[in-house]
Amino acid sequence: MKKLLLLLLSAAAACSGKLPEAQVQNIFARHSFEEHSPEKIAAALEEGGAAGLAALDRRAAVLRDKLPLKARPADRNISSGLLLGERGGRMVLLAVFPGSPAWEAGFREGDVVLAVNGSEPSAEAARRALSKDTRFTLAAQRPGLPGPLEAEVQRGSFFFPKVFSFCDKENRAAFLRLGLFYEGSAEDALAAVEAAAGCGAQGLVIDLRDNQGGVPAEAAGVLKAFAAAPGPLLELRSRHAEYAALYGAEARGRQAGLKLAVLVNARTSMAAEVFALALREKAGAALVGGRTAGSVSLTRAFALGDGRGLRLTVARLLPPSGADLEGAGVQPDAAAGAAGGVVWDNSREVTLLGDPAWLKAQELLRSGFARR
Repeated sequence: MKKLLLLLLSAAAACSGKLPEAQVQNIFARHSFEEHSPEKIAAALEEGGAAGLAALDRRAAVLRDKLPLKARPADRNISSGLLLGERGGRMVLLAVFPGSPAWEAGFREGDVVLAVNGSEPSAEAARRALSKDTRFTLAAQRPGLPGPLEAEVQRGSFFFPKVFSFCDKENRAAFLRLGLFYEGSAEDALAAVEAAAGCGAQGLVIDLRDNQGGVPAEAAGVLKAFAAAPGPLLELRSRHAEYAALYGAEARGRQAGLKLAVLVNARTSMAAEVFALALREKAGAALVGGRTAGSVSLTRAFALGDGRGLRLTVARLLPPSGADLEGAGVQPDAAAGAAGGVVWDNSREVTLLGDPAWLKAQELLRSGFARR
């Protein structure tokens, strides 16, 4: 216990000790997003150390050499791999993911739910069955088949993919979930959109809730498909060439003309919130949900040589208009759903069942809402 206490005290001392002014000056000069005079930096250090630097750059912070590990997903995050929703007053399977327990049990996208654990299908019955049980019995009717399918589904450690889509042929609309802009996500997203467009969709709901960014180039790769005309789509602005980048569309996008509704919330940040605003500016998308995070600063950490690092903003993500979203975020066109909280936390089968933002987006598409 004494040894642990000493380690904690030494770590605290390392973070609270005086910062090496010459190194800090050099890091600001070579990397910071905004230019500050040496005198201003020296004054900030003198007045408050690391806290003083935060007055110059709200993302500035002194880091220890080792960061705490992120908590692993809890065991309760289990799923059957299906998504429930409503169409025409009936409960249906909006999506069933290949390889999931529900898929192995024989269920498929578009199946109409007849019963959950022997009870008439309702949002309340579904939530009750899926909130506490690791297994449930589902009865469903597949359009075109003579009889219903009934099977027990054993929920397991299955997680929804970060990018997926499904199609609503009845309403000629599609849904695209973009959970993160990872390497290769643009290709996955565009393939998903192409597949959904095959059902004759004239409108698309893009769900960016809880998307905390990722690779800007991947976000730009998806934006190109919806751009109504050539031009800039997303910028990484910096006074240093190694951090700056400008992504644009060379021609009208393949999916330009689709009516778009984009779901956002307070956890939509970085490349995702710039992506959302770019779709509004360049493709006439309607944004639905809650105000985005207002966190669009790209940061990097630089070693101070004493077991600490200095984190600074090196660039900022901007939409085509150049609007600065840092600290402000994007206000949606239609408010819907809870102001905060996680939406896609643990692959819940009922995430879209009665979801206000999802329902509002469908309403806007049916009404022909367009910003253009």
